[in-house]
Amino acid sequence: MNPEEVAPEKESSAATRHWLRWIGKALLAIVILIGAYYALYFLLRGPTPSERVVIAHRGGADLAPENTMTAFQNAIDVGAGWIEFDVHRTSDGELVIMHDDTVDRTTNGSGMIKEMSAAEFAALQMADSKEPPTLEAVTALAKASDIGMLAEVKSPDLYPGMEMEILQEIEDAGYVTKTVALSFGLDALENMKKANPSLRVCPLYKYPIGVGNPQPANAEIICPMGESAILYPWLIKKAHAQGRQVWVWPWKLDNPLGHRILLALGVDGIIVNDPVEAQRLVNR
Repeated sequence: MNPEEVAPEKESSAATRHWLRWIGKALLAIVILIGAYYALYFLLRGPTPSERVVIAHRGGADLAPENTMTAFQNAIDVGAGWIEFDVHRTSDGELVIMHDDTVDRTTNGSGMIKEMSAAEFAALQMADSKEPPTLEAVTALAKASDIGMLAEVKSPDLYPGMEMEILQEIEDAGYVTKTVALSFGLDALENMKKANPSLRVCPLYKYPIGVGNPQPANAEIICPMGESAILYPWLIKKAHAQGRQVWVWPWKLDNPLGHRILLALGVDGIIVNDPVEAQRLVNR
């Protein structure tokens, strides 16, 4: 090999080693900073809640078909403290339970819920071979078993005024004290809270922005995404300093490891698809 060809190769190899060392140091510095960030949080976090709430997301969607009477009954049977569900409204004013704005994913039918009559909605069949439930039916079941309800006001922009109808139905059932209203629609929660200050409300947030000063300002609970709470756990400390609880929905972290991390950070409640596993962790 020509000596003139060897020198550039050595220079290239030295440059590569230099950059690799620089990248290694940068990664080490990032790890140290992240460790210091969380160490400082745990140092200043304060005491963790003495009681934790486990909420069966859509009735516990890992254990039974979501948002069905079967799921809600199963959540009661396995000892969940709360059930979470999503409320929509049919074209003729029936308040019904389903997650999506359409029935396509979870029933044998198709179409927008807001364009269906109550009779058309009731004619559908869900994965448990039963018709999709109404708010009235779920409230009656919850009341008979004394289980808490986390009722999400779903897509309030599609159903103007629906939040007040939900409130009225819960009031008529005498179940306000065992219900928490949940929504991304902060105006809807504001309307409900003004109409009945006894109703607890829980604004939903995907990102930490706004969580520190939630609306309504007198919201007793905030519900950030679990990933946001992990990335910015200080929102938990701030909420507790304000006298609020933090119930998180883990999204992609809805698994034992995610639950352990969130509980260690000090959340007051977790909205999960498997309430049995989550309750086991809480009881440890």
